[in-house]
Amino acid sequence: MKNALLLLATLGLTSAAQAQTTPATPAQIAPLNGRGGAMRTPEQQAEAQAQRLAKELNMSADQQAKVQQLMAAQRQETQTAIQGAGGNRRAMGQAMRAGRDKFNGQLQTVLTPDQYTKYQQMLAERRAKMQERRQGGGGMGADLD
Repeated sequence: MKNALLLLATLGLTSAAQAQTTPATPAQIAPLNGRGGAMRTPEQQAEAQAQRLAKELNMSADQQAKVQQLMAAQRQETQTAIQGAGGNRRAMGQAMRAGRDKFNGQLQTVLTPDQYTKYQQMLAERRAKMQERRQGGGGMGADLD
């Protein structure tokens, strides 16, 4: 579950990292896979995140495929919106929130009510851990196994 939450957090960071004035290739801007491996494209990131969520939420293969498509589309839309913000942090934040809200609405149509409730709980736990790290001064690896 930590991996799924970490990947969701990475989504937001990836989008913010792409607000550059010069275009970069996906391999240049994609984050590390968290295990010291090679850089991954946004499509590969979406696939990995969808697989983790599928496992955590016990999704069907059809649900997983739909979620992966939603994630890839959301990443692309967010990247485009952030690049269009021209470095304006407020506009970037609004674009990221709008993309997240749209994704969550679409995700709710794919998941069962129980799955979506569990997904919301996962997000709440991630937010609580992030808040705890901010207040306690813990580093990125403070809560890892």
